[in-house]
Amino acid sequence: MRISEELVRHLAGHSGLEIAPEHMPGVIRNLEVLEGQILLLFAKPIDPPIEPAPVYRL
Repeated sequence: MRISEELVRHLAGHSGLEIAPEHMPGVIRNLEVLEGQILLLFAKPIDPPIEPAPVYRL
């Protein structure tokens, strides 16, 4: 999904928020990062035979 300024303004309007024009690029970038994290969260799980890396303690 492409996060556009139009989409951000639409979502902000429904939330009763106003976003200053100088903050719009940062808001868009943060929503793109959040979208990437959500995609990772719902991605296909790792196969069970894959073991986690060992933990080294001193």
